[in-house]
Amino acid sequence: PNQSLPYCKPMNLLRPEMMKFYSAWFCPYAQRAWIVLEHHNIDYELVESLIVRKDQDGGHNGYDKNSRLLELNPKGLVPTLEFTPDAMKEMGADQKEMLKVYGNVGVLTDSIFCMEFLNSLGEKEKDLITDSTFLTDVQEFNKDICSVFYSVLMKPTPDEQKKAFDLFCLNVGNFIANVKDEGFYKSAVPTIVDFAVIPWLLRFSIIEYYRPTFSFEQCLGEDRLGKINAYIERMKQLPAIQKTLCKNEEKLMEVYERYASGKATSQVGKAVRNGLNVHDV
Repeated sequence: PNQSLPYCKPMNLLRPEMMKFYSAWFCPYAQRAWIVLEHHNIDYELVESLIVRKDQDGGHNGYDKNSRLLELNPKGLVPTLEFTPDAMKEMGADQKEMLKVYGNVGVLTDSIFCMEFLNSLGEKEKDLITDSTFLTDVQEFNKDICSVFYSVLMKPTPDEQKKAFDLFCLNVGNFIANVKDEGFYKSAVPTIVDFAVIPWLLRFSIIEYYRPTFSFEQCLGEDRLGKINAYIERMKQLPAIQKTLCKNEEKLMEVYERYASGKATSQVGKAVRNGLNVHDV
């Protein structure tokens, strides 16, 4: 969509069982949708749906995946949203048109669509899309920051990894240049762009751990890195972010080892190895 959806009735009065949120605690794509859920205080049932296999050649693209998730979304990607018929009765026509129908339930996949859709179900006072250009910006940073992150970890040679790192830093610099001092992306309040990008900024430590010779300070400069770190800390103070933060950094590092070692057989991992765009998975 190139413009935000119209609002329907706020859904924070619905029972949690009316919407299932299929997620994975380590996945930044799922986290960005989770943040919007928490921002709007929308009730949901969380369904942890992916278990990383030590044997990356087994399972469904290196995971044991929730069987219901695979029914609703054959790719088995998170986030995936499942809405009951009662939930869909509360939606407007535009919302219903975005949903795929499986049996008698509505299904939505693609993390950015999930973010926009969930924002449209929330209260207008907490709107994340106060400027329609934010939706274009989200798509651009999804390509320029989120996808490039995996190239830093998975490109086969150190030179290719460094080239990806330099590009990642350049694009993060372009993002932070549009963040207001003591504020957010082109705004005094959080936007959909902030919530779409922050999961990858929170994972800087993964790059630092697995690519220790790459320096954010050297690549970004002391001042820009200082602004980025201040922004990250500001974002982490938001209740919606706090509720979605990983509680075990060591465990998170273990999950990303398969990318850093080139063993990942997830669809993201296969895309990078085959020279494809992660954002097109």
